[in-house]
Amino acid sequence: MVSDILNPPRGMRDLTGPEAWLHEYLVNTFKKTAVSTGFEPVVTPTVEYFKLFEAKSGEEVRNSMYVFQDKAGRLLALRPEVTASVVRAYLKELRSEPKPLKLYYVAQCFRYEEPQHARYREFWQAGLEVIGDPDVNADLSAAFTASVFLDEIGVGHEYVVGSVAVHRGLMKGLGIPEDAQDHVLHLIDKGLVDKALEEASKHSSRGDPGLLKELLNTPLDRLEGFINDARELLGGDYERVLKEHARLLEFTDALRSLGYRVEYSPSLVRGLAYYTGLIFEYKTKALGVSIGGGGRYDGLTMVYGGVFEHSTGLALGLDRIALALQGVKTPGTGGGVAVILSSKVPVSEGYRVAGALVKAGFKTTVYRSPGFSKPLGHAARKGYARAVIIGERELKEGLATVKNLETGAQSIIKLQELLENPVKHLA
Repeated sequence: MVSDILNPPRGMRDLTGPEAWLHEYLVNTFKKTAVSTGFEPVVTPTVEYFKLFEAKSGEEVRNSMYVFQDKAGRLLALRPEVTASVVRAYLKELRSEPKPLKLYYVAQCFRYEEPQHARYREFWQAGLEVIGDPDVNADLSAAFTASVFLDEIGVGHEYVVGSVAVHRGLMKGLGIPEDAQDHVLHLIDKGLVDKALEEASKHSSRGDPGLLKELLNTPLDRLEGFINDARELLGGDYERVLKEHARLLEFTDALRSLGYRVEYSPSLVRGLAYYTGLIFEYKTKALGVSIGGGGRYDGLTMVYGGVFEHSTGLALGLDRIALALQGVKTPGTGGGVAVILSSKVPVSEGYRVAGALVKAGFKTTVYRSPGFSKPLGHAARKGYARAVIIGERELKEGLATVKNLETGAQSIIKLQELLENPVKHLA
C-alpha cells in the first residue's frame, strides 16, 4: 500500500532536480517572450464544466477527458486544452476590452490517453490567443512569438501548414452534416484516409466525395486551381475559402522570408473541431513529432453565446520541448554563491551577506555548520560556483574567504567590501 501511494498515477510525473529547473526555465522564458511581443497573461481554472469542451474540442479529446460529478451532481472535467477556457473567460470578463486582444497562458492539461514516449496524461501547454483580428497579422503574431521562444531556448523547428477551410467547404457542399465532418477530419488526422472517405461517402447527400480524395493529394501550387474548379460545389463558401487560401499563402511566404522552413500538407487537419481555416504545427528533428500547433478558430465565441469574433491561436507542448532539450544545462542548474558560516557565527550575519548577493543578482543559499567540508561539498554538488566562508575568526577581523568551487582557488577579502560590491569580487 505504501509503495503504491509513492508512485504518481500512470501517465503523470514528478519533476525534480534538473527536470524541474528546465521546466521553470521554459515557463519563465515563454512568459518573458510573450510579454515582449505584446501578449497579456490570462489564468483559467483547471476544472471547468464538461459542456464547455463537449461542443468543439473534437472527437479524440472528448473521448479522453477526465470527467466527474461534484457533490452537487454537476458534470465537470479537468481541462484537456485551454483555448475553450480562454474564450469563455473572454466572453465573461474581457469582451469590452479593446481589440485585438492578445493573451498568453501556461497551464496543466489532462487527457486519459495511453502513455508513451512524449505523451503523458498530465501535460503542460504554453499558449497564445489573439481575439478580434481578421488579418493574417494575428496568425503571424502568435506564430512569430512561438518561434522567437523556440529560437531563444535553442530548439530548431520547422512548420507544417494546411487549411481546413477547403475540406469543410467541400463537405458542406456535399451535404455532409457538421458532426460527420468533424468525424471525417478526425479520421484524416489519425491517418485513416480510406476510412475517412468511406464516412464522407456515407454521409454525402449531394454527390461523390471523390473531390475530397483529390484535395488530399493536391500540392499547394495547385490548390487555388482546385478551389476554382470546385467553385460550384463550394457555393456560398467559395469566397471565404478563397480568402483563407490567400491567408495560407501569405502566412507561408512571411515565415519563409523570416528564414523558417515551411512544408504544406493537405492532410494536416489537427484534432480539435473548432478550427475554421489556417492550421499549422511545429516540428523538430530532435524528436520527430509535433511540439505544438494552432490555427484559426473564427466564430468559436458564438458556440458559447457570444457574437462572432475572428480568433486565432496556438499551444506548445512544454513536456515535449523539454525532451528535445534533455541534457542541456539551463539557467538555475548552476552558478550562484553559497554563504557558509561556522556554527559559532550568528546566522543573521549569513543573511546580511545573502541579502547583498540577492540584490546584486546572484542566486544564493546559506549554510551553518560546525565544519566547512560538508557544506562545501553539498554546495558544489548543487552547482554553486563560489562560496563565501565566514568563521568565528574571520568575523572578528571583518574578513571573508571567497572560494572558487570549480578550481579550488580561494582568497581573503574584507567583508564590508564584499557587501558594498558583490559583483566586483564574485563575478
